[in-house]
Amino acid sequence: MDENKSDMMETAGASSPAEAAPVPQMPLTWRDGAIPLLALAMAAFYFSCFSLDNLHFPHLGVLAIVCLHFGAVLVVLGRKAHISAGSLFCTAAALAVAGSCALYASDIFLMMNCFVILFVAAMATFALSGHIRCGQARSVPGTVMLAVLALFTRIDRPFRSLRRLGRDRSGQGRYLLALLAAVPVVALVLWLLSSADAVFGSFFTGLDPGDLPELLWRAARTVVLALCIASALWFIREDAPAMSPPHEAKPRRAALFLPVTVLLDIVYMIFCYIQIKYLFGGAEEASMAGGWAEYARSGFFQLVAVAAINLGLCLAGTDEARFTSRGGKLLRAGFALLLALTAVILLSAFWRMRLYILAFGMSVLRLLTLWAMAVAAVGLLAAGWKLIRPGFGFFRVAGGFALGLWCFLCLANPCGMIARYNVDGYVSGALSQLDTDYLRRLGCDVLPALPPLQTAGPEGQAAFDQLIRQLSRPDRSEYTWAQQSLSGYRARRDGP
Repeated sequence: MDENKSDMMETAGASSPAEAAPVPQMPLTWRDGAIPLLALAMAAFYFSCFSLDNLHFPHLGVLAIVCLHFGAVLVVLGRKAHISAGSLFCTAAALAVAGSCALYASDIFLMMNCFVILFVAAMATFALSGHIRCGQARSVPGTVMLAVLALFTRIDRPFRSLRRLGRDRSGQGRYLLALLAAVPVVALVLWLLSSADAVFGSFFTGLDPGDLPELLWRAARTVVLALCIASALWFIREDAPAMSPPHEAKPRRAALFLPVTVLLDIVYMIFCYIQIKYLFGGAEEASMAGGWAEYARSGFFQLVAVAAINLGLCLAGTDEARFTSRGGKLLRAGFALLLALTAVILLSAFWRMRLYILAFGMSVLRLLTLWAMAVAAVGLLAAGWKLIRPGFGFFRVAGGFALGLWCFLCLANPCGMIARYNVDGYVSGALSQLDTDYLRRLGCDVLPALPPLQTAGPEGQAAFDQLIRQLSRPDRSEYTWAQQSLSGYRARRDGP
């Protein structure tokens, strides 16, 4: 019986003197009573890790928050957790990316990983609760929609649970309610005593007796976040609606996709001819556009965008129902040619980026573009297989590969990979100069790649000494446990 309906029935029964029999309620479990307290603890822990008092970002704190999140989800779900290959993969991916944040001190990848963790952890949570199935096309927009619903549509549930705790006849609910009510009373007494005695107040870190507005602001933001977390925990605890069975394929018009496919095939054949004759023919031919390095850089992102458009068009027009309609065979052939020409375009983009990396070295943006091109290449292969098998799960394979490759990249010390490539290129003479300022901005993760500079003559030795002095020196600022990382700890420990 729904809680709202139960409350309404109880109210109606109390107002009618003829109905003396009590209305049965849905049993209150310890998980229901623990959700508000658990949400409050998670909110306080979150703000203790993501502190705005200094400019240091939490590294180990990100891993701790993710572990606490999944621990709370499993506690709330209990035996209702849907353990599947998709939910386990997304959970492991979120933990792996969070683990890379604790291993390395790069703030650049930390900020990107926070967004990745936010989405992947949400998808894993809804997969564990049975609301979505990972690997389906609708799981991506479904995760966003469910996240909004989970955070805001059950905010009133903690207050309802408190009311139910007070009516719990077993006594356990009343004890929890008394404990929850004691928290603000104890906090007020501690603040008053800290204001009265500075020595007493010094024993409590975070209490500032002279700044009551700041304390109130911290308490208010913690309560607001706790309400959102409790709303999400209530949401995933509810039974997920039954998923509708897949509908039978109905014939769709393939002719709608034929004109654009044929026209794009013609344009791409002309473009691929030019690429094979000029770009792949050698660097001297590409000098017609102001230097082959500038030529390589000028059109890279446009080619990647074109490849994404082509892949999206193929996915939109690739299904069994459309292939069984009139013109399906011609559409299948047009898509096959389109994918083949897209592969040439993607190879052209890779070739341009390769020329640019050979001239100027590796950077974070260039490394990310290589990751994106690898994902696009696997996407083209998966789309080609979908032409043969229309029922093939494209998003399960392509999305899983993209997420798995991202986890591997983050765990492999990406800043160290960039520094290693640039240092080796400078030592071997492939790179004419080494951008030490850029390596310094990458942080202490580049330290393991620097020793070969000592063999590159006086300039290499000077660059090595400068980077070691800038990156290995102990930082005198205070780091909390949440701001620690393994590479940062080693740099401060082994610094001169």
